[in-house]
Order: sequence, then structure tokens, then C-alpha cells
Amino acid sequence: LSLPRALVLRFWQSVCLLCSEERVKKEFMAINKSKARKIKRRLAYIYFPVIFAVIGFFVARFVFTSAVPQYKDYRLMAFGDPPSFVEQLDQKSFIPYEGKDLKKLNNLSVTLPSLNQQYAEIKCDERGIEAPVFWGDSHLILKSGVGTYLGSALPGYNSTILMSAHNTTFFKELKDVKEGDVFHLNTSYARFQYKVTDIKILKADDASAVNFNGKEEQLVLYTCYPFKPLASVSDERMYVYCEKISGPSVYNWEVDL
Repeated sequence: LSLPRALVLRFWQSVCLLCSEERVKKEFMAINKSKARKIKRRLAYIYFPVIFAVIGFFVARFVFTSAVPQYKDYRLMAFGDPPSFVEQLDQKSFIPYEGKDLKKLNNLSVTLPSLNQQYAEIKCDERGIEAPVFWGDSHLILKSGVGTYLGSALPGYNSTILMSAHNTTFFKELKDVKEGDVFHLNTSYARFQYKVTDIKILKADDASAVNFNGKEEQLVLYTCYPFKPLASVSDERMYVYCEKISGPSVYNWEVDL
């Protein structure tokens, strides 16, 4: 009887051991399934979106930079340092004319200036005026020299040339100008001289101050009046009218030939 009892006991222990192993396996599998579900959730809601977003950014950037050549300019505008507008003035390309004096000049030999480009130098020995002359009359230009109104003509084109400068800088000595004074204008294509014939103090909005439809070439210089700090808030301007006394006339080769 002791032998069967011992066998039964051993059998029962084996059954219990197997049951405990199965339970452990089931619990372990349940834990693994729970962890697997958590990992899948993380992949689905966190990792995959981040990975796809990064890949999408680089793909979009590559496509955009390939399709838009100006991307670098846009990037500089959006994220770069503010541009220095002073550097936009072109003074380096100006070469004063050093050839012989001419009476006529072919228009094909004249290189027209671009906006903000220096194309001449103005000088008046009697008043000590000497300054670079630019095409355009923006605030940027008037900080660096004398500006030319874009609606007027260039020297030699037999029309009215309108130039301006601040009365505290480049046209400061214009207050002492007198009739008979001569202004020398040396452009990149010829030399010109203009003699002062009249001086007027007019309202800033006086439309009769300048005649752009005249048949004779005329140089008109103007600045704020009176000559004192903060005169720009004044409603008056000083106009100096000069007639051309030397320099070539530019003719249209295709028409006048």
C-alpha cells in the first residue's frame, strides 16, 4: 500500500507542477501581449507620425528648392539679416569722361544709367560745390549725393534736367549762388557746362516751377528753403535755373541719320 500511495503522491506533485508552469506561461504571455499592445500603440500614435513628418519635410524641401530657383533669396528674406540698402548704390561703375569735347553725340554710344547708379559729377568752383550725381532721387540717394528726378532728362538730350540735394549737405553752398555762376557736369559719356540765369523761391507744390516740355536744354537745381536745420518741413523750395553753354547734343542715330 505504501508504494501506490507514493506513486499517487508523486503523480499529484507532477500534475501540480505542470499546472503551475502552465499558469506561469499564461501570465507571461499575457504580460507580453500587454507590452506588445503598448509598443504598437506607441508606434501607431507617436513614432510613425514623427518619422513620416521628418521624411515629408525633407522631401518637400527637396522638391521646393528644385522647382523654385529663388529659394535662397526667399530664405534670406525670411530668416537672414536685414539687407543693407546703402550697398545698393552703384558708384564703383562710374568712370568720368576724359575724351575730347564734342558737339554731337550718337545715342548708341551713350549707356543709360540704371536706378541708384552714379552717372555724373557736378561741380561749381565759385561756390565750392562738388558731389556725385545719381539716377533717381530717393532718400537713399540724397544721403550720398545729388539725385536726378526720373521724370526729367539726362544731360545732352535737349530737355529739362531736374536735380536735388539736401540743403544741409551737398547743396549747402547753394544759398550763396549768383547769376552767372557756372556748374560743370561731367558724365560718363561727355562734359557739360551750365550757367545760372535765374533764382526763385517758390512753394513746394508750385507746378509752374519746372517746365518739362521746353525746347531748350535746361538744368534746374532745387533744395529746401530756408537754409537751416529742419527746413524740410518748410513749404518753400529754392530753384536755380541754368542754361546750357557747352556740351554735345545727343541725336538719335536711327532717325537723324
